[in-house]
Amino acid sequence: MKKASFIGEFMANAGQVGSVLPSSRFLTGKMLPPAIPWHKLKRIAELGPGTGVFTRQIEQRRSSSSELVLFEKNESFRLGLNRQYPHLSIVDDALRLEENVRERGCPFDLIVSGLPFANFSRDLREKLFDAIHASLADKGTFVAFQYTPLLKGSFQSRFPSMDTGYTWLNVPPAWVFKCQKRGADG
Repeated sequence: MKKASFIGEFMANAGQVGSVLPSSRFLTGKMLPPAIPWHKLKRIAELGPGTGVFTRQIEQRRSSSSELVLFEKNESFRLGLNRQYPHLSIVDDALRLEENVRERGCPFDLIVSGLPFANFSRDLREKLFDAIHASLADKGTFVAFQYTPLLKGSFQSRFPSMDTGYTWLNVPPAWVFKCQKRGADG
């Protein structure tokens, strides 16, 4: 998708599209570091992939035996993603995470999020956080970026094991939250 189209989607859907530009390669590097054990991941979800900046990297790194499911509410972005990745499953709402887990009988090992949680109502945020937590495998990883650190407490309330990073080299600069779900034994 061209930058002009991305800007247009932001102007038309600012509540769903978090920025006027796609994520930078620097933010991508923070979100998807080489330390992720790609070979061990069976199921991966990406929430709010937009134009597919993170999707491209996930596709390059994931094991051929793993499954990647995209959750994108914006119809224009969904159509673009479907053209780029016709082999991937694309779902129209991140609130359908748990439904997807029930249908497949297997939780996600990694959930990557580009959703602009700060733009959402408190009720929607809570529903999404609950769905993410419930859909993540024990000891699974949830990685999200935000343009403000204000939601750090919300992430930490569900994921006490969390690392926080930051990059200036994005428009706008972004906070990255890497959260680990506790195992059934801990």
